[in-house]
Amino acid sequence: MPGDAEVLSRRRPHVLVVPFPAQGHLLPLLDFAHRLSFRHRIHLTVAVTPSNLALVSSFLASTPLAAALPLPLPDSSSPEHASDLPLGTHHVLLAVHLSGLRASLLSWARSNPDPPTVVVSDFFLGWVQLLADDLRVPRVAFYSSGAFTASVLDHLWKGALPLDPNSPVVLDPLPGSPSFPYEHVPSVVRSYVAGDPDWELVREGFLLNSRAWGAVVNSFDALERDFLEHMNHCLDHGRVWAVGPVADSGCRAEERSPEAEKILSWLGTCPPRSVVYVCFGSMYKPPPAQAAALGAALEASGARFVWAVGADVAVLPEGIEKRAGERSLVVRGWAPQVEILRHAAVGAFVTHCGWNSTLEGVAAGVVLVAWPMKADQFIDARLMVELHGAAALAAEGAAAVPDQGNLARLFADAVDESNWADMRANAGALAAAAAAAVEEGGSSWVALERMAKELK
Repeated sequence: MPGDAEVLSRRRPHVLVVPFPAQGHLLPLLDFAHRLSFRHRIHLTVAVTPSNLALVSSFLASTPLAAALPLPLPDSSSPEHASDLPLGTHHVLLAVHLSGLRASLLSWARSNPDPPTVVVSDFFLGWVQLLADDLRVPRVAFYSSGAFTASVLDHLWKGALPLDPNSPVVLDPLPGSPSFPYEHVPSVVRSYVAGDPDWELVREGFLLNSRAWGAVVNSFDALERDFLEHMNHCLDHGRVWAVGPVADSGCRAEERSPEAEKILSWLGTCPPRSVVYVCFGSMYKPPPAQAAALGAALEASGARFVWAVGADVAVLPEGIEKRAGERSLVVRGWAPQVEILRHAAVGAFVTHCGWNSTLEGVAAGVVLVAWPMKADQFIDARLMVELHGAAALAAEGAAAVPDQGNLARLFADAVDESNWADMRANAGALAAAAAAAVEEGGSSWVALERMAKELK
């Protein structure tokens, strides 16, 4: 009788995809999965929690060899929408909660006439490694963060915890031996409580990532070469594939909404590189003092601006639209961020430096005005400001309220062609490198080809 490995080698690849059900993690994993399936004819099954069925629908429509596996959450007290909790705590509760799906996934796989040959899961779901062990198949960890953040987290989880809040955190083994104030350490690590059962499960999950057969990173060689090499060295299996940026996979094609048409039409009336685009993502709401300082600085700068405030319009300073007049546009609700950033009228992006937003800004070639708030954003900001010189730092921290005058001058400089020449050149060079990486023969294109070959 043939052995398990021989039987698996005769079967077509079938990838079980287990996302972390937060938009910033889920969407890039779907983008990657679409690219893998569409280009290499690989069959996928995506485990989906109830609230994310709508997000997965466009992926399924554009990925013929993909199917959804709806999985009810383990109980009715799901923390899936507990966005009012601190980010680290929210992710901890959700990651632990989702580990209850292991038995359901195992039962599905063992009863399936076409069981998975590979499991791909978000790096926040390290417990999926135990599922892969049960199924005797390889697991690939998908890093929705950059390699710099992945390296920081790996080093910290393997070290002595909890950290000393009164001392800087020096990461000697990492390239450049970076040092961070305690407040800039990713909040998921700072929130760790030694001995707490949930937190110990979370730490174990992150440590299990080192046992994964391979690692996929949503980044590209020219952006994080040193940290990708560091990951390869630490994981010691030579299977770290940087395949990003993945956002142009084609799995999110949607009809342009009337609101998007209005935004792009307004941008079309503006001179090249004359607009400051402001967006802090979907998870952060500036407190009143921050919003007031930001609004006052935008008004005083004299620059044209688009401010995406999201669903919570209460953050908007009263009367700002009337005072700023035709040089302002406020976007309530969803904003077509990629299209906005790539419009010729946009010259700068005021961002919290979440990894997805950072990559979108990089791919668009706009200068970033960095205002990291929490999580891994301080790491991403350092990558762009200090290591690549393609960003300027506006402020740091969710409690920071910068001087309005200084902030106004920063915004004015950001869209003044006589300023920031080196920064603009660096941003343009990164955009060209990002585009080249995903084209045929580029570093990310080659990485995906190599990964698919090994899967087959």
